[in-house]
Amino acid sequence: MRKLAWTALGFAVAAGLAEYILPVGELPYFAAALAVVALACACFKRGPRWRGRALLACLGAALGFLDWWGHYTLHIAPSEALVGENVKITATVSDYVERYDNYDRVEVRVTDGAPREKALLYLYGGEMRSLEPGDTVQAEIRVSSAVTRQGERSWTYAARGDDLLGYIEPDSLTVTGRTAHSWRYFPQRLCHGVQALCDALFPPDAAPLVKGLLTGDTADLQEDTENYTAMRAAGVLHIVAVSGVHMFVLVGFVRLLLGRSRRASLICLPVIWLFALMAGCKPSVVRAAVMQTLLLLAPLLEREPDGITCLSAALLALLVPDPIAIGGVGLQLSFACMAGLIFLLPRIKGWMEEHLPMERRPVHYIGDSLACTLAATAFSTPLAALYFEQVPLFSVLANLLTLSVVEAVFAAGYTVCAVGLFAPTAGRACAWAVSWLVRWCLGVYRVVSRIPFSCLSIRSVRTLVWLAVSYLAFTLWYVLRRRGRAIRLDRPVCLSLILLLGAILYGKFAIRPGESLVTALDVGQGECVVLADADSAVVVDCGGSSFSSAGDTAANYLMSVGKTKLDMLVLTHLHEDHANGAAALIYRMQVGCVVLPADGEGGEEQRREVLLAAQRRDVPVVSLSDPAHTGVGEIGLDLLLPEGEGGTNERGVVVLSEQTGGRALVMGDAGREAESALLAARQVPDVDVLLVGHHGSNTSTTPSFLRAADPETAIISVGYNTYGHPTEKVLARLEEYCDEVLRTDRLGDVTVRLGGEALGENG
Repeated sequence: MRKLAWTALGFAVAAGLAEYILPVGELPYFAAALAVVALACACFKRGPRWRGRALLACLGAALGFLDWWGHYTLHIAPSEALVGENVKITATVSDYVERYDNYDRVEVRVTDGAPREKALLYLYGGEMRSLEPGDTVQAEIRVSSAVTRQGERSWTYAARGDDLLGYIEPDSLTVTGRTAHSWRYFPQRLCHGVQALCDALFPPDAAPLVKGLLTGDTADLQEDTENYTAMRAAGVLHIVAVSGVHMFVLVGFVRLLLGRSRRASLICLPVIWLFALMAGCKPSVVRAAVMQTLLLLAPLLEREPDGITCLSAALLALLVPDPIAIGGVGLQLSFACMAGLIFLLPRIKGWMEEHLPMERRPVHYIGDSLACTLAATAFSTPLAALYFEQVPLFSVLANLLTLSVVEAVFAAGYTVCAVGLFAPTAGRACAWAVSWLVRWCLGVYRVVSRIPFSCLSIRSVRTLVWLAVSYLAFTLWYVLRRRGRAIRLDRPVCLSLILLLGAILYGKFAIRPGESLVTALDVGQGECVVLADADSAVVVDCGGSSFSSAGDTAANYLMSVGKTKLDMLVLTHLHEDHANGAAALIYRMQVGCVVLPADGEGGEEQRREVLLAAQRRDVPVVSLSDPAHTGVGEIGLDLLLPEGEGGTNERGVVVLSEQTGGRALVMGDAGREAESALLAARQVPDVDVLLVGHHGSNTSTTPSFLRAADPETAIISVGYNTYGHPTEKVLARLEEYCDEVLRTDRLGDVTVRLGGEALGENG
């Protein structure tokens, strides 16, 4: 392997260790130790081949440790020192405002009042849409932390490179200066203009995906819950992460217009980097731009293009200025995909040419598409499974049916924008034609996502075993083949398929006849409870704060226990942490009916999303205004409305389930007023499992309520939060009245087999 590759590998490994494992203060000592090892390797003039590689790797690692430590000390630590404080800052707006349901977000560069860093500012209960890149603003902000544990930032901020995170105090934002036309912000203005053209020219159902392809901005696509959920389940979200495919098509389009001359190659370079700047210089964009630049320059400099060297140069170009970017999932997935294409694609194609009639055009097209997809996902699938907690089984099929169409949409999209800029009517006509290609792609993604068991959850031990053994089997096959052993490929393939089939079929018998489950899924700060027996399933609430959608988490869990249909979805109330994944769940699974409270105060946006999803999927909706008794199969449900005095929490639905083996009581966010109302109406029987109200808040779970319910097991659905949930007082009360207290933030998914035992994650 190349010298630059070993240096980059050492640098990246050191940055990763610093990001996730090693204490910050010890990094200079690790760097010094590796420098000594590198010096020792350099002292030997002759030696084995690995000596030179070890020297370069150790030198790169030493530089990586020092760079990470220096960046943290100079940039992040000063910002972290201000966490919790209110400071008045002056800053320059560096991009357009991003608008979300209940807040605005803008990227700025701080110039006074705080460390002069790139910052991400949030404004709740107001709007900043009038701001434009180049504007100078003053605001009082409450500084928050982007660090999740020592030395590790949330991947969102690591990917963006933001060193300061702040929340703008209401009515404190003022604009002190405007830069109407600055060439410095031309890429951002160009991106904004392309997005505006897409909105004006393309139909509403096609514009979000087109904008995502052309600019990498997926904000509108994420608002389209149906299609975004389908793309996530189909494993194709990578197509809107601007990367090498986009650069390849862009260069090909320029060469189509100008030919393959040296002049055309030189013109491609500024086009590539303008596109990278316009797309926000995300890690995948920079990686693709650096590699494409080196590949274009190699023939001009009379050098042989080399993929490994290009990939290594791109990695160093990203990590040297910001080594903490190693924690970004976008960077990791992008380089994993590219590494697969460089190392595996030639070998996969070679095998296909030996065993398939590749000279036939249809076989050649399908074989090439299949080879590219397999190579790109080989290294990225374990990472994607780790971050997104699911393994899409039909991503190869979705890519095969749409990848070439996506490339055509990307090239045609910019053509349509260019035409529409000068001739809007002609542009809209062209956009109408292109939109049918977009609809084809979205239709394929929706169909693929609705295939039973289209995704497997890695929270299941069976899925982890299948994934680990499959990778081990294919790795062993490759190693033995390189050593001359004639091992047939069908052996690891058959082993993988057998394990996969076993994982799916085992789920069918995960719930034995005569028993039932109560499962609190780990959805972060939120709640999603599954009540299931061998024949039926009910989900109570579906919302949370984890990176994976609570709807995806619930759908994947249900499939892991053999459920392809959800009989009922009950929402206790419509706050985000209890309902923001409900629409995604409806899109992912066949749902029998949806029950939600008639009182929609405080959750209008969630109600609209749920009703729209139910309408599109033809799911009946029941708005509950009076207590009701219902059930599915052997699961009986009392839907109670205690109507305590206070806010929405006190007027939510409380669910009492009567299942084989016992009772469960799901309190939602009900507080002491609701508990008092239930006690007064004598609606609190002895229960086996209590889903503790309001995530363990001190406003719920009173002693009198616990005495009446007398639960054997209490489950607290909770994640990282700044509210202090669960409180020490509630934990003490639960320890006094319950046999065991289980928490999703410590155990992951918690399952109680009624009449059996409580199990932690993957149980």
